[in-house]
Amino acid sequence: LAVTLTYAHGVLVRGATRGDGRVGEDVTQNLRTIGSVPLRLKTPSPPQLIEVRGEAYLPIAAFKALNERRAENEEPTFANPRNSAAGSIRQLDPKLAAERPLSTWIYGIGAVEGLDLPTHMDEVGWLEEQGFKVNPDTAHHKGVEEAVERCHWWEERRETLDYEIDGVVVKVDEKALWRELGVVGREPRWAIAWKFPPTTATTTM
Repeated sequence: LAVTLTYAHGVLVRGATRGDGRVGEDVTQNLRTIGSVPLRLKTPSPPQLIEVRGEAYLPIAAFKALNERRAENEEPTFANPRNSAAGSIRQLDPKLAAERPLSTWIYGIGAVEGLDLPTHMDEVGWLEEQGFKVNPDTAHHKGVEEAVERCHWWEERRETLDYEIDGVVVKVDEKALWRELGVVGREPRWAIAWKFPPTTATTTM
């Protein structure tokens, strides 16, 4: 589930779902229960305001363990990690969200005052320094061929990951180019999703 975390003077003040891109749900109390969400930034001189963006998710191993516990307690099991994570974040009771083994991947910065980082990789490095969980396999590539090769690399190891993915995102690194390229509707011209073919399997009816 896509989420944003807003920090004022280094302290977490709001967590929300992405919603329609303009209006989301306030889920601050639930996001506070996730161990990978820092309640305070590590820098001694934090920006006045910063919004970080990422995904809240349920690791596959944790999802299986959660379903096993629910089955033992004769509770209905969840269909998949995605629905389980989304439902957990939207719980009205933070205690229920805290019982779910949720985690996050943080991948970018939105609105910001008092911080200017020239490249996306600079952003990723800064986020990691502040205690956010960023994907260790995020990488910089020179040219389209290298990027395509990396997309195939991700697709080949998709089934070995402890989290579900349906593709990867390729971004322009230089943020000055982001402003030049702009956004059409909700789609940035400086990023593109490389979607994988759907997972298929053979079953007996």
